[in-house]
This record gives sequence, C-alpha cells and structure tokens, in this order.
Amino acid sequence: MKKIILLTLLALLCFSLFAVPTAKSLFFADSYMLRANGVEALYWNPAKLAIHQHIDLWLPALNSGIQISNNSLDLDTYNYFVTQDTLSTQDKELILNKIDGSISVDGSASVSVFGITLGNTAISSSAHMYGKGELSKDFLLLAFYGNTEEEYVFTKANNNASLISYVDLTYGAGDFKIPFIPENYPQIKAGFAASLLAGVQSIDTQEFDLHFSSTMEEGANLHSEVLLRSGVGGMGFKGLLGMYSEITPWLEAGITVDNVLGAINWNIANEVRRFSASADSVYISNIEEDIVQTSNEKEKIGSFTTKLGTEMRLAALYKHPIVTVSADWVQGFSESTVSSKVGRLSLGAGFLPVPYLPVSVGISLPNSRHPVKVSYGVGIKSKGNEFNLALQSFDSLVPGYKSKGFSFGVATRIWF
Repeated sequence: MKKIILLTLLALLCFSLFAVPTAKSLFFADSYMLRANGVEALYWNPAKLAIHQHIDLWLPALNSGIQISNNSLDLDTYNYFVTQDTLSTQDKELILNKIDGSISVDGSASVSVFGITLGNTAISSSAHMYGKGELSKDFLLLAFYGNTEEEYVFTKANNNASLISYVDLTYGAGDFKIPFIPENYPQIKAGFAASLLAGVQSIDTQEFDLHFSSTMEEGANLHSEVLLRSGVGGMGFKGLLGMYSEITPWLEAGITVDNVLGAINWNIANEVRRFSASADSVYISNIEEDIVQTSNEKEKIGSFTTKLGTEMRLAALYKHPIVTVSADWVQGFSESTVSSKVGRLSLGAGFLPVPYLPVSVGISLPNSRHPVKVSYGVGIKSKGNEFNLALQSFDSLVPGYKSKGFSFGVATRIWF
C-alpha cells in the first residue's frame, strides 16, 4: 500500500514538472512586472518595451526556468517514507498531519526560442508548459486505515489534474503616451502584445466522481467514473495589455491584464478516456467472486477549445541606484491550468553592490494553494550583456531537505 501511495504522489509531482512567463521572474519570486524591459516586457508589461533604449537580443534556451512545488510534503519526509518497508501508525499520522484538506501540486517551465527589440516594438518566441494536480486527503485516510467511515465521496473539486504546453510567437509594441494628461501630471504609458499559440498537448479532468460506502446491511458498494480529455496539436491566441506610470523619479506603478481572449483550439488528435468501476452489495462471503466490474474506454472526439484564464496584475517599484524594491499582486478571474482565482502577493529586491554584480532576493507570500517561496539570484553584468542564475525554495528559507519544491532559472541578455 505504501508503494501505491508514493507512486501516486510521485505521479502528481511529475505531472506538474512543467511555466514561468520568463526565467528572470524567478529571481524576484515573480515580483517582476515593472522590472521587465526589452524582450521580457512582451510577457510582463509591453508598455516598458522601449525603456532599455537598446536592441535587446534573446538566444535559444539561454532564458529558461523550471519550477515544481506542492503544499504538503517536503523532501525530507519523502526520503523517509521511501526508505521504509512498512508504515507504522506513527508514520501514517506524520504524513496525514502535513496535509490540509488535499495535496495540491503544480509547476511550470519556459524556454526561450528567440527574441529581439527594435525601438518600441519587439518579436519573440518561447516554449511553455504548465501543469497542476490535486488529491484529496481522504484518499490517503482510506488507503492507510481502510473504511473507517460508512461513506466516502470524492469529486472533481479536489481530485483533478491538468496540463497544457504550447509555443508562442509574440509581437508587441509599447511606450505609447496616454493622451490628454496635463504635462505637469505623471504621464501614463501603454503597450500591447499579441501571441499566436501553437498548441503541443493538453490534458484535463472532465469528470471525477467516486462513491464508496460500507455498512452491515448493504455490504460494500463502489461506483466511480473518471473522464480525461486530451488533445494534441492546436492553434490559439492570447493578448496582453499593460500600462505604467513613473509617479516620481524613484517610484513607478503599473497594471496589466494577461490572457485576453486567451484560448487554444485543439484539432489534430483528440480523445477522451473513461475509467469506471462498480461493485454492489459485496460481503466477505463472496469476496472470491468477480465482485468489481471495471472498464477503460477510449474514444476519438472532435475539436475542442481550452481557455487560458484571464489574470490582472498590479505592481509598484521603488528605484534607487543601488537598491530596488517591488511588490506585485496577481489575481485570476477563473480557474484554469495557467490561472487561479486565489490571489497572491510577491515582493522582490535587487541590489547592485558593485556595477557588474547584480544580486536579487524575493518572497511570494503563501495562500491556500501555494506555500511561501523564497528566491535568490546573482549575475554578472557588463556593458553589452548579462548572465544570471537563480534558485527558489518553497516553504523553506533555503533550498534543501525541508523544501516543498524547487525552482531554477538561467537568464542571458545581449544588447547593442
């Protein structure tokens, strides 16, 4: 039983090994909307495309990041359980006490393909993967102790998994002044980005219903229905609108709306897979009979559309020649593989102790779905290029055995 549980957890984690919009955001725990400029502004706030005032160049794979996390188990706990042959009652309670309602896991990755800015316009391409999954705590209770309750009901609300991957081709323009603002007031600049999306693969849970009951009068009863939908190959679109204002020489504020009209239509190889199992009025007396009826059906389906949930981001940035401090609040308007209705706040700080050595830290505060995450970054910066590395830890100040997830990012920029 222990191996089944661990394999389930591992499968959820692997399912979410997939996207940060750009790698450099990992350096500030995603507090990056007003820090991005040049090519990166296409994915954060295109109003700041021209702020760098150089031709900015992205090369393949040199701006890449990956992150994976869960809300319950740290690496130390996982390592302990994989070394045990059996689970004691104390072991079971240890793992159950770490889970609040359900185990939720999610992760993301992005890899740059190319990018270049020309004045106040830019074009770029990146590959993205996103995934998330959730498993009810009651599943583990049932697996650990058997049916201690008369009835168990599991639904899609906290038992689901989804994945989406695509490549974007993005064009954007920015540095447009909002008209009719008096010259003695802080000016507001706007920008937009439009992305054509080439969908690679999509998987999502359409149905999850499992009902299990056991009483002396009716015996054991099981009814379950799981429907997974998958698509391969598709085309889509998404938009990004952004504005920012330099309120004072040392303070900026901005707002963006991402995934505007965001959707991918899957139309090459689509299917649904239905898993079902049922058993009625089972008693110990007939335990050796074929008591559970199962089926696994696969059916080709026509095209379908996956919506990318719209998100709004508010941000502020304090600027100083040596220290910068930022705060970002992001709020999704719907639940999807790439968005969440649970808002989150991120804080970031950048330091330049010497002109060629940028250092960064960031913290994203916890919410009901994600643990706290802490970022550390360091780079080497010269007159025409910059190379940076970042690490991120979940629910732990430093990456290690107490972390509930990890992120890694590499960011390289060339300008002339």
